[in-house]
Amino acid sequence: MAQATTLFTTQNRQALFYILLFSMTGANLPFMPVWLDHHGMTGEQIGLILAVPLLLRAVSGPLSGLWADRFALYRTPMMWFAAAAALFYALMGLSQLYGPWRFAAFLILYACAYTCSTSVSPMLDSMTWQLSRSHGFNYAVPRSIGSFAFVVAEVLLGLLLVWASPDLILWWVVIAVAIMAVSGRFILPAEPRQDLRHLQGSETAWQRLRVLMGNRGLFWLLLAVGCLQASHSFYYAFSTLIWKNSGLSTATCGYLWAVGVVGEIAFMMFADRFRRRVGPWRMLILAAVLAVARWGVMAFGPPLWLLWPLQLLHIFSFAAVYFAGLELIYRLAPKGYEGLAQTVNAAYANGVMMGIGTMLSGAVFAAFGVGGYGLMAGLAGVGLLSAGWLYLNRERFVVP
Repeated sequence: MAQATTLFTTQNRQALFYILLFSMTGANLPFMPVWLDHHGMTGEQIGLILAVPLLLRAVSGPLSGLWADRFALYRTPMMWFAAAAALFYALMGLSQLYGPWRFAAFLILYACAYTCSTSVSPMLDSMTWQLSRSHGFNYAVPRSIGSFAFVVAEVLLGLLLVWASPDLILWWVVIAVAIMAVSGRFILPAEPRQDLRHLQGSETAWQRLRVLMGNRGLFWLLLAVGCLQASHSFYYAFSTLIWKNSGLSTATCGYLWAVGVVGEIAFMMFADRFRRRVGPWRMLILAAVLAVARWGVMAFGPPLWLLWPLQLLHIFSFAAVYFAGLELIYRLAPKGYEGLAQTVNAAYANGVMMGIGTMLSGAVFAAFGVGGYGLMAGLAGVGLLSAGWLYLNRERFVVP
């Protein structure tokens, strides 16, 4: 009984911190453009402010992982990153002081704030994944609770903004990351890093990074996962506009988005047996095939009745890719490098490649309209080919 209580406590501690993290991102990602517009930024300036930190993750991702490896406890670097993010986001609230330099100030401050806040996510994922294996709980449960918190925060803040000032957006974000920084010591368990036990103490940070980046198996995995995740960039940027232009109401567009998110949450919470039975290798291949099919069909502007099942394919094109990539990192990364590898994966798959895809999506939409989904199908196809090659050669790369 005591062991069950301990497992339950650890799992729920992780879930509570996921709630704090995703309640912040649920406000930041959908609504920060609204706040920037309210403070005088043009569309071009907003696009640049949002894209720069994504592109910077090519550098900031590995550096944040190397810095986090200096700490013996999982929670310590996450608390520091959350505290720094709270400071940088709060400084954005002093917009009146920046005068004609407001755009430059927002560009720098948001790049720093976003880098710090998003650095927490792969570290929390790595912590929860490793603890789930050693403590025997299902990693997907606390992670799916975080996704649900994202939806709740997005809906609640959207309702509040009907009557509240857009300034509420920034202060919601500031308060959330500040609570993460202060409460992390009490919420997250004081667990020592399991992956660092395998490291040689004489290795420098740059030696660790060279070893990791020289791993060919990880290279092909990052390419596969990065292409599959970046294939969503056009969808995130222009799906609502495409649907509205086809005659769908704003409410219907919201329901279509919700179907994908609800499916993702259900897959995380209830599909553990399926994931174990299929295994990460075959799940990545299956997800890639369905991603190609999803974007390929959407390129033809399908009717509403077909959009519903296509939205449910978000279960595979996003969630299954995410879980397969997470597990395969721990099979392909050298012992002691798992946490750093997860940070690098998040930096490239959800940072750099997504940022490039987002920046190019505007030109793709202007040139091809709904046909832009065809290019996303091609990008997912590259991910499929990479995943297939890695699967066929997996015995060469898996760490014993």
